[in-house]
Amino acid sequence: MQLREARERANLDLKDVVDEIGPGWSISKLGRIERGESGRISLPEVDLLAKILEMDEDAHANLIALVRQAASKSWWYKYRDVVHSGFRIYADMEACAQRLTMYNSNIVPGLLQTPEYARELDRIYFKNDPPTVLDRRLQLKLERQTFITRRTKPIAVQAILHEAAVRVQVGGPKVMEAQIEHLVEMSKRANINLRVVPFSAGHPLGTAVGSFTIIEMKPSGGIDQQPVVYFDSLVGAACLEDSDSIATHTAAIDSLRAAALDEVSTRTLLRQIGKNARPKG
Repeated sequence: MQLREARERANLDLKDVVDEIGPGWSISKLGRIERGESGRISLPEVDLLAKILEMDEDAHANLIALVRQAASKSWWYKYRDVVHSGFRIYADMEACAQRLTMYNSNIVPGLLQTPEYARELDRIYFKNDPPTVLDRRLQLKLERQTFITRRTKPIAVQAILHEAAVRVQVGGPKVMEAQIEHLVEMSKRANINLRVVPFSAGHPLGTAVGSFTIIEMKPSGGIDQQPVVYFDSLVGAACLEDSDSIATHTAAIDSLRAAALDEVSTRTLLRQIGKNARPKG
C-alpha cells in the first residue's frame, strides 16, 4: 500500500497524520516510511494509520502484509543508493508475491533479462552513471531474478510479451540472440508461463497498452490479499489497488492471453527470431 496516496486521498498532510498518531512520530519518520526507506512501525500503529487514513479492509490487510515483510531490513536495503523511492514499494511486494502476471509491450521484463541485455539498457538510460554504479544496478536485478529461479517455492510468473518486445534490438545481434535463447529456456520452467502476442494479432484491446504487472501476494494470517497493479514510466511509478483498476487490468490480461500464441508456438517463434538475430558470417 502506498501510504502517501492514501494520505492524499484523505486530504491530509504529513503533519495532520503525525498529530493524530501522537508521541514517537515525526514528519520525517512518516515521510521515510511513505518512501519505503526506513522507520519501524508496529501492528497497532498500522491499525491506527488505517483508521486515520480511512482505509478499507483490503488496503488495511495489504499494509499489514507489507509491514510484516519489512520487519527486518528489506532485501534491497544494501542497494538503496540505486533503488528509487517508487520502486522500493514494488520491490517489497514482489519479494512476498506468490504470482506475478505481467504484460510488456516493447521491452523484455527485468526478471527475464540476460545480464548483457540489462546492462545495455542501463548504460543508455543511466548514461551519467559510472561503471561501478551500473554494476550495482545489474547486481540488484540479478538478485531479483533469484525469486523466480530458486528451488524452493519460486514465484509463479505469467509473462505476456508483445512481439515488438523481442524484435527490437538491444545491444546488437549477439546480445539479442542470447536474450532470445534465455527466454526459450526460462519458458520451460514449471513456474513460468511465457506467451507472445504476434504482430498478426493486431490490437487485441483496440488501443495501445503500456507495460504493467499484477502482483498477487501470499495470504497473510490466513487472509487473502487483494492484488495490486504496478506500472512504471518516465515520470514515476504507481500502484493501483482499487477494484475497478484491478478488474480493468485483469480483463486486459485475459484479452491479451487470448490473442497470444500458446507456449509451444511461442517457443517456435522465439527460436525463429533468435535465428534471424544470429550474427552473420
